[in-house]
Amino acid sequence: MHKLDERDIQILVILQEEGRITKTALADKLNLSLTPSWDRLQRLEQAGIIESYGANLSSSFLDDFHLVITEVELESHKQGEFNRFEQAIVEFDEVLSCWSVGGALDYVLKVLVKDVVEYQSFIKKVLNADIGLNRYFSYAVLNTIKDSNQIPESLIKKSSIAK
Repeated sequence: MHKLDERDIQILVILQEEGRITKTALADKLNLSLTPSWDRLQRLEQAGIIESYGANLSSSFLDDFHLVITEVELESHKQGEFNRFEQAIVEFDEVLSCWSVGGALDYVLKVLVKDVVEYQSFIKKVLNADIGLNRYFSYAVLNTIKDSNQIPESLIKKSSIAK
């Protein structure tokens, strides 16, 4: 397994903030020549530490939508029921995230819809899909206080693969 050193951590921090940075600009920020910088980046990608690159859409664009957090409890915990639910739920475009959780619930979904009517339509599709949903609880997000997919440098350094 690849062990992260300070330069690798710098690359991860920079790319989370500036995903479209050029190879030359990345090398400059790292105070490295182009080839070693590019080699490090490729090693991080090949090791699966960097999974993909993407764009974050603006909050003004997302103002046209409603975010609903949905807690899900399955009807049964028999072998195969979790897998059946998971295989089906990833096919719904409205589901941005799905987390399997421990405790009283089985899953937490992050659902993005145009309005309440569309959310009800989504729930009906899930119920009609017969994927083992017993009950669900919906929470409309009123205001986003913090929402980030970026891993802070301080936490990257705590990883078991950091030197």
